[in-house]
Amino acid sequence: MTTADKVDDSTTATAHLRELGDLLLARGLHVRVGPTPSGLPQLIVISTMVPTLSEVIFAAPRKDRWWFWWSWAERIAPVDDLSTTVTRICQALTPASRPGG
Repeated sequence: MTTADKVDDSTTATAHLRELGDLLLARGLHVRVGPTPSGLPQLIVISTMVPTLSEVIFAAPRKDRWWFWWSWAERIAPVDDLSTTVTRICQALTPASRPGG
């Protein structure tokens, strides 16, 4: 991979993360797109209901298709399936119902 390829991938990842961030912001979550300490683009998503609940999301290609990824390197959904991605992230940031409440 050349330096130009890395720049293109970083630009593409940032664009996908910003698009996702806009949708999550509209759902009432706090979002921030920025670089990791190593320079990779990341989306930090924080629950407004429980600010201690947060996720870090990445966008990266795998086998010629771009995906959104959890921070533990598990795929969330393809970048062209924003609905599924938003739903899964929102579910992860929603506190579980308490018994009896």
